[in-house]
Amino acid sequence: MALTRCTAMEVAHSGVRVNAVSPSIALHAHLSKSVDEELLNRLAAQEAFGRVATPWEVANVIVFLASEYSSYMTGEVISVSSQHP
Repeated sequence: MALTRCTAMEVAHSGVRVNAVSPSIALHAHLSKSVDEELLNRLAAQEAFGRVATPWEVANVIVFLASEYSSYMTGEVISVSSQHP
């Protein structure tokens, strides 16, 4: 968070925006191959929605940050998670 905010302040005068995405667990092909299914199920059960995120759910936030819809945002860290109950 500090790196994101400090970097954002250093380059803001040039019109550059610096933001970060902090995702919760997101299921993708590599994760499915490298983590035991039982562990994935336990982790998913700990999420508020009872499931892990999809890569697209994280990617949509990144697309937002890359768009003009976030033109006034800089130095922010956006959490993409359903929060742990």
